[in-house]
Amino acid sequence: MPEPPTSLVAFSSMFPSEKECAAYLYQIRWPKGFSCPRCGGMGGYPVPARKVVECSDPACRYQCSLTAGTVLHRTKQSLYSWFWAAYLLTNLTPSISAKQFQEQLGIASYETAFCMLHKLRSALVAPGRDRLRGEVEIDESYVGGKEEGCIGRGSVEKQIVVGAIELVRWADAKTGTPRVRCGRIRLETIPDASGATLRKFVVANVAKGTKVITDGWKGYSFAQRAGYNHTVLVRVDESESMPHFHRVVSNLKTWLKGTFHGGVQPKHLPAYLNEFTFRFNRRFLRGKGFNRALGLSTESVAPTYDDLYADDL
Repeated sequence: MPEPPTSLVAFSSMFPSEKECAAYLYQIRWPKGFSCPRCGGMGGYPVPARKVVECSDPACRYQCSLTAGTVLHRTKQSLYSWFWAAYLLTNLTPSISAKQFQEQLGIASYETAFCMLHKLRSALVAPGRDRLRGEVEIDESYVGGKEEGCIGRGSVEKQIVVGAIELVRWADAKTGTPRVRCGRIRLETIPDASGATLRKFVVANVAKGTKVITDGWKGYSFAQRAGYNHTVLVRVDESESMPHFHRVVSNLKTWLKGTFHGGVQPKHLPAYLNEFTFRFNRRFLRGKGFNRALGLSTESVAPTYDDLYADDL
């Protein structure tokens, strides 16, 4: 199975044209040879012009799309453009905006570029992913742009984002000094900070038996009863009581403001949280997210154009 590109030079060498992109899709999807989804027979041959693979059984001749089951399915854009989008989204620091993507690849419209990037973002979060464990900080924050005449939480454009930060502790090999850093994270928009809402998030993202660290908000009172080792920190100063959570949220806000100039609509914020989480959790790796962004590593359902723009039409 081919390894995904880990540098711009490697990407340009691997995918100089549409032909190489199609060959890569074929190798990733059928590493042991084509298996017909209709008759179950082994063997087939690509039809590059139509981006399909045709079953070699004369009695079947079923044509299977190279992009079926991926976020590229039924796309009108070239595989070459999609591959560039996936590479830039998962490897470029600190990501790429739809406007930049449109201009750099010569995409006809901003809406098309925006839709392509959001389809890729939809594939970044794997269903059934591992829950956080060990020691986890959990808190909420308001994320969103400023509105004229609205101060702080009075802004209707701001959304509540709840986050769980896995802590990794170790001792310095030379001095024995205790160290701690952020491990994996989970971020999600929520409608409110009620106990029922927070419980749903925690149960879905944190393994039972984990040491859960929260502030004194009553919404977390369920934690001990739900099977977590719950530690409550008295909130004196937000940044001191939940330093890792607030560092992650600060980085999130800086990223949104710097890359997308703060222009993220509330309905699209979950998609950007997915990308930020994906990037953060793989910050020590390179190239590993390329296949996932294309939908080759997960069974995600990509949003349609209407899903993204229904409220704007």
